[in-house]
Amino acid sequence: ISWVLFSSRLGCLGDAGEATAATEGVIRCVGAVLALTLVTMALPRPLLRLFPAPWDAFCHAWDQLFAFAKGHVDRRVAAVAARGPLAEGDTCVTDLLARERVPASSIYGNVTELLLAGVDTVASTLAWSLYELARNPGAQAALHRELAGAVGRLPLLRAVVKETLRLYPVIPANARVVSNSDIRVGDYLVPRQTLITLCHYATSRDSRFFPAPDAFRPERWLRHRDSGDTAGDTAGDTPGDTPGHPPGPRHPFASLPFGLGPRSCVGRRLAELQLHMALAQ
Repeated sequence: ISWVLFSSRLGCLGDAGEATAATEGVIRCVGAVLALTLVTMALPRPLLRLFPAPWDAFCHAWDQLFAFAKGHVDRRVAAVAARGPLAEGDTCVTDLLARERVPASSIYGNVTELLLAGVDTVASTLAWSLYELARNPGAQAALHRELAGAVGRLPLLRAVVKETLRLYPVIPANARVVSNSDIRVGDYLVPRQTLITLCHYATSRDSRFFPAPDAFRPERWLRHRDSGDTAGDTAGDTPGDTPGHPPGPRHPFASLPFGLGPRSCVGRRLAELQLHMALAQ
């Protein structure tokens, strides 16, 4: 993820001792942010004022991550300025944002969040995918056959990742604040300034939408006519009709591991690419 963001290798995957102290500090900060996010969200503000240690540690970890990302972004921008225009294939995210004249503060913010989100998310989903494929040798054999004879699209590979994310979403819930005015959702009137939390871990294991919800069944994402989706859009993320597996009531929002809309996961395509390549290899 660091190579994609600012064309730097951090040494995390090399020999022991290759990673610098700064890199090890980033790893610790990522762990601290992930561990403290729910704590700082759940504790009421009066308690945070009485017991500020979690909040202080949370802010310190974010500050360290921002400082680390800023240093790499600044070095990349300076290097590109010294070398002149880059070829199409030599660009990274920092280059693209700078080329679009995005403000420096926004570049720092986006790159830092992508650095954080790119660490645990792909690793977690890859681990669960391998775990479920190991527990389901039939699915593993079918996936191997698809990859061995691959001539283009790989619908089962995509279905394995979707089914893993349905069972084990990296982020189990998401939240939004109704900011401007009251809204009506079905039979409910939601007042403005209301915090709405969607626990998509629960919805993605709801038997009304997914028969045998706790079972690992990648085939539930395959369409009967072509055994795969098209471009990963909302319709393509809806369970399809497969022989021997009657689909439940279709609902495109029953499983939303990447969120939806303008605030959906900015790194979705990159995460999916990494997962598909790693599993295929």
